Amino acid sequence: MERMIEGFASLGWQQYLFAASVAYVVTYIYRVYARWKERKKNGEKTYVIKTLDRQAVDRCKELFPIDRITFRGKEFTRGMKIKVTTIQKNVIEGEFIGLNQVNLVCIKTGNQIIAHQLEKIEEIVAAE
Repeated sequence: MERMIEGFASLGWQQYLFAASVAYVVTYIYRVYARWKERKKNGEKTYVIKTLDRQAVDRCKELFPIDRITFRGKEFTRGMKIKVTTIQKNVIEGEFIGLNQVNLVCIKTGNQIIAHQLEKIEEIVAAE
């Protein structure tokens, strides 16, 4: 035990700083991996496009060609303002762009375009 204490006492501040840095990086990598694994386990697929311009919206209309959706008896058409609540209790409010063949719903918010799985949506209502 004394040899261990003597060994730690002989270390300089550079070695302690290096050890702390390595521990931080390893912890960060582990947490990113754990979050990725959790998302994959839940099957959550939400895609966000940060830059919003006219060309991006036109491209989304091509990628999401179905312009009408019926969800629990209510019908929504392209251009309608909608409010979507996901099963993770996230609320997305914006304009309905469309639906594609793999059941991704595309919504244009103020500065983002969001595509979310239809199966992971709890509620869709018309927004005011």
